[in-house]
Amino acid sequence: MKITTTLTILILTLLSGFSQNLRAEEKESPAMKLIKMMDFSKTAKIAAAASFAPFLKEMEANGLPVQAINEISAAADRFFTKTFDNPEIQAEMAKVYEGAYTKEEMAELLKFYETPLGKKTLETMPQIMQASTEIGQKFAIQNQGEFQAEIQAIMAKHAPAFAE
Repeated sequence: MKITTTLTILILTLLSGFSQNLRAEEKESPAMKLIKMMDFSKTAKIAAAASFAPFLKEMEANGLPVQAINEISAAADRFFTKTFDNPEIQAEMAKVYEGAYTKEEMAELLKFYETPLGKKTLETMPQIMQASTEIGQKFAIQNQGEFQAEIQAIMAKHAPAFAE
């Protein structure tokens, strides 16, 4: 009798938990489903690391020891993880998607990401974002001197306004 009662309680508890999980999933917005499906956290961390990599290279070129570079890199990885694994940032990003797409459009995106091409898109997105960041930085560096000179000229022209 005790075993039957214990098993019944265990089964009811498991079913209750399963039911609660289903209700939670039903309440989850399409935008949050999209954020999770896109693996926002992983993608954002890869993009952030790619953006930070040139600073590490510059520090190394300026003579910072490799051990220091490695420590800074590890600290940055912890920072990116803490930042992008935060459920609050994911909720905020879901709001961005809700503002950019209708529920119907998000439903279409979710369907797309469930297709073979959609899955491939999600799998390759972090690498493509990383490569895009690196390419953008490479070309920005080519124009950096001209841009800095232009900014300095504008600042010099308006220097009297700063003095007031």
